[in-house]
Amino acid sequence: MPVKICAVIPAYNNEDTIEAIVATTRAYLEPVVVIDDGSTDGTSRAAERAGARIVRVSRNTGKGNALRLGFHDALSRGYDAVITLDADLQHDPGDIPKFTAYYHDHGANIIVGNRMADKDSIPAVRRIPNMVGMYLFSLLIGQPIEDSQSGFRLYDRTIMETIPVVRNGFDAEADILLRAGKRGYAIAHVPIRTVYFEKGRHRSSYRPVKDTFHISITFLKNLFWKER
Repeated sequence: MPVKICAVIPAYNNEDTIEAIVATTRAYLEPVVVIDDGSTDGTSRAAERAGARIVRVSRNTGKGNALRLGFHDALSRGYDAVITLDADLQHDPGDIPKFTAYYHDHGANIIVGNRMADKDSIPAVRRIPNMVGMYLFSLLIGQPIEDSQSGFRLYDRTIMETIPVVRNGFDAEADILLRAGKRGYAIAHVPIRTVYFEKGRHRSSYRPVKDTFHISITFLKNLFWKER
């Protein structure tokens, strides 16, 4: 049976970039599902013009909730896996074949896009917490994590069915990774391009101080609390 994979793109006020990311993603993967997380601009209209299917949220609730909705949508439509990308052009859809090829050839429950081959291109405010997270995450779950904060990932059906998304913010991705690793699910990595822009050339919803703090709390919860 052929493997069914779709793309899921959480978006919040990304009308300037969403059309380009959807159009380019569709060159490699169909369908593309955009989770419009309460945008107040033309994000949904731009995504629809580019050929995406839209799941709208009435108010902004965070990336974790967008992933939760994307997973539910994919499962309800019979998909075996999803590939998640950010809406701000910091992920190159040209790397999608690396995920699909690895999944078809080797299989893994989560495949993480690894940007660290070009880590000097990542701003220090993002790079340093990521490197600390890589070490701590690997230590906690007993398998190597090569990029703890990359949102460019493949999640298979097993993860979507058995690891509920319990966090609403950016820390949801860290929480999924930690709980999946603690259960012994296979986590793999593929190299991806490192794409960062000068200030003002893209709109990222990631807040380095606040979201890094939440990720740290998520790590401590997984360290000391019983697995959910």
